[in-house]
Amino acid sequence: MFELHETQMFMYFLDRQGIGQVCLLCGSVLLPGKTNVADMQRAANEVLRINDGLRTRFIEKEGRVYQETRPYAEREFEVMHFADRESFHKWARTYATIPLKLDKVVDGSLPPSTWRRERPSAILTLNLAAHQVGMLFTRARYGALKREPSCFDMKLIVLPDACGAIVKLHHVIADGWTVLLVANQFVRCLHGELPQAYCYEDFIKREAEYVKSERYERDCRFMEDQYRLCPEPTWVWPQPHTSLRGSRETVEMDAESSRRIREYAGSHGLTPYTLFLTAMCVYIRRKLRRETFYVGSVIFNRAGVRERNTAGMFVRFPPLLIQLRGTDSFADALVQVRDRSFSGYRHQKGAVRTHDWNKLLYDVWVSYQDRTLEADTQAECTQYYCNYSIDTSILTIEDGAGQGPFTLHFDHNEKVKRSEVEELFRVVLGVLTQGIGDDGQPLSALCP
Repeated sequence: MFELHETQMFMYFLDRQGIGQVCLLCGSVLLPGKTNVADMQRAANEVLRINDGLRTRFIEKEGRVYQETRPYAEREFEVMHFADRESFHKWARTYATIPLKLDKVVDGSLPPSTWRRERPSAILTLNLAAHQVGMLFTRARYGALKREPSCFDMKLIVLPDACGAIVKLHHVIADGWTVLLVANQFVRCLHGELPQAYCYEDFIKREAEYVKSERYERDCRFMEDQYRLCPEPTWVWPQPHTSLRGSRETVEMDAESSRRIREYAGSHGLTPYTLFLTAMCVYIRRKLRRETFYVGSVIFNRAGVRERNTAGMFVRFPPLLIQLRGTDSFADALVQVRDRSFSGYRHQKGAVRTHDWNKLLYDVWVSYQDRTLEADTQAECTQYYCNYSIDTSILTIEDGAGQGPFTLHFDHNEKVKRSEVEELFRVVLGVLTQGIGDDGQPLSALCP
């Protein structure tokens, strides 16, 4: 057995508070043509067999929470038939909101939470209760009242002209990369290949050794120094939330603008992510009228072959301390954000003890994902939003293996107004367009 690390504990705590819906990750993969259902069953079972993290059970014991791997047992995955893609995606959008039931053993001694906030308001409590009642009916309609406990669910999908699977994972044992990894493995198995897979327990052991190292102490000291430079939290939308209902707003960039961003990034030794992150920082600076602030960055921690082929929870959310002046040029801002990002990535794990977790440092994250499967570039991949959110927001830039237009998703609590999201997209895209057109312009002059 191994204890949960800090990020896992946050997700586990949310689930134990009855809001596991916010911890859902869900995506589908469809392949053109037809495949024998027996072959799909074998592929799905092979994915379950080779990934120990998908068979995790949680144990609350003597005030601590542990995770352990259950032995592999063959499973009969449900097969779903749909008349067309539209009916499938409509069903999938609701399926993605139904919480998973974790496999856990409890002794009544759940450790005190380091994330416990003040008592929720009466209206929030009422809205949570109303949502739970509504979800009960949704579970009944989707046949999910008697669920087997698991942090992983997969259903096999059959369409008249395609086949595939939809995968749902609990965030406590998985990140966005894991959804893509599982889809890749499933497709490789269908193609008769043996996908690479590594043991998640090995990663947990390495993490336990790291916490005892001098490197961990250096990382913590770096993050503590950063915190002293800016002890004030960065809340772009500080008003209290009265519901956990969330929304996803999506914008697809045009192909020409996307091409120009990739071209500029390549010619200046940058990644497209750095450009989008910088544009988001300009938006935050302008909205808060502050030169020093934090922004959250989603780090997938998958630099090597072993990490890229391990299903598990690797992601971290380190605070990046940003300092931008209105007189800085767009080019200077890119370098500053790039350097701050590299420093934050190198010392990210030291963020665990940096500050009081009852006072989150920021409410906005920026993430970057690829939607193209390496196993089969013809595969249609779709991600689904859980429609639930704590009082945080995330901007996700979705790429297609460096080809075609970028797609931007902004997931947010309903306290963020639609007009504010439209303004965010306007500023971010405007800053990018004008900045790469003339990167010598000061930030204050971009997209006024």
